[in-house]
Order: sequence, then structure tokens, then C-alpha cells
Amino acid sequence: MLHFDASRGPASRIPHPAFLIVISVLLIAMTSACGKKGPVRPKLDTPIPPPEEVTLQQQGTLFVLGWKIPATGREGAEGHALTGFRVKRLIYDPAEGCPTCSEPQSEVAELDIRYPEPGQRIDKHIYWRDLDIRPGNGYRYAIVPLILGGQEGTAAMIHLVAQPPPPPPTGLQAVAGDARVTVQWVAPALPEEMQLVGYNLFRRSAKLPFPIVPVNGKPLKETSLLDRGLDNGRDYEYRVSALIRIGDQLLESIASPEVMVTPREGP
Repeated sequence: MLHFDASRGPASRIPHPAFLIVISVLLIAMTSACGKKGPVRPKLDTPIPPPEEVTLQQQGTLFVLGWKIPATGREGAEGHALTGFRVKRLIYDPAEGCPTCSEPQSEVAELDIRYPEPGQRIDKHIYWRDLDIRPGNGYRYAIVPLILGGQEGTAAMIHLVAQPPPPPPTGLQAVAGDARVTVQWVAPALPEEMQLVGYNLFRRSAKLPFPIVPVNGKPLKETSLLDRGLDNGRDYEYRVSALIRIGDQLLESIASPEVMVTPREGP
């Protein structure tokens, strides 16, 4: 509380102009402090780094974008920071060069870290398909971590030019056994500029979506595979694609038509 001493005479009761300015500033500050406060954002004890091991590969007529969740990115339960990822995209003309001259701004997906539909999470990796690509266009992506409270972390960037898809393998067949299936196919006929790298085999339980990643961890070199450890009496569906190298770019063909088979216990 401010006090004035009246015993010093009439002249002493007139405040000095500088004193009035100080009082005015204090009153304004007190009035502003009483206004509506904005939301309190949680203080992050550890900055969220950008996604790691970012990959982008053409799979037939679509792109598969993949990345590893940052090692120090704690997941989005209460008291945690990382809640998901936002995918942004830029379409550019490869003939003009410089795909890194502009930043992606168009949001094409937002994925929860635990349930990233329409993407898929496999262990610490998240995969997302871009179904809307056109051969001849270049595509640049930003994978942006989303932090508790809606804040954006540091993005990881990657870009690729879409190519006409190579031809798929043909003649896919599947023969059932006891808790196993033998799958075989015929190599595609390729033009001279295409180099066959291997194959990817995809399997799903009937009526479920095909997974983004194949059964095989590395490209298959042979045109057959014995798939073990299956459930007898369950329907399985298979399809296969070819991995092709054109120059320095690795492409995946359109997948072959599916075949269904049901393993059964032998006599």
C-alpha cells in the first residue's frame, strides 16, 4: 500500500510527475495480469529429435514411407511427450531440379503413435502408404513429430520421383501342407535397362489387409518359398512382387494376383 505523509505541508502532498508515471505503469501491469491467461504448455525435459531411418520406396503404383520412432521420444501417455506424427507432402517437377528448395506444406496424414491407422506400426517402425502418386512427378515428404499439446517437433525430409511400375511376376501358385505352404512363381520378362534384384512375398489371413512389409526380411533370390509355422484350417492369401533396379533407383513392381490356400494336418 502507498502512504503519503500529510505533516510535511501542502506542497509535499503533490506527487512528483516521475512518481505518477511509475504508478501508472504499475497499474497497467496489474490490470493486464488479471486478464485471461493462455493454456499452459508442458515443459519438455528432453527435446524430441526427428524420426530416424527414414525410407521411401515405390511399390507398384504407390509409395511406402517408413521411419523409426526417435529413441528419446517418449510415447504419448500422461506425462509423456511424443503422441504421433504428421506427414506433409510437396509435389514438384523433376525437370526444374532443386526438390529441396521448398518445404512440404500440404498435410496428407496424421498418425497416432500407438494406433497409426491407416499406417502400420511394426515394433519401433511406422509405415504409411501414399496411394495418390503419378509417374513423372517428384514427391518430397516431411515426417513431423507431434508433441503433447499439439506442438510440432523437428521434421525429417525425404524425396523421390515416381516411375512407371515394372511388370510383376506371373504364375503364382501355392500348395498346402501340414502347417506349411509352398509358394512358387515365374520371373517377369524385363527390358534391358531393368535389373532384377529379387522378390517380396506378402501373406495375409483371409479378409485382413495385406501388411505393408513382406514375409521375407531380405529380397528373395529364388522363385519359391516354403512358408512354415502356419495354422492348420486357416485360410491364407499370398501375392508376390519383383524388386527392380533402374539406374540408381530401386522399384517394386505391381503385385501379382492373389492365391488362397488352407494348410491342413496330414493323415
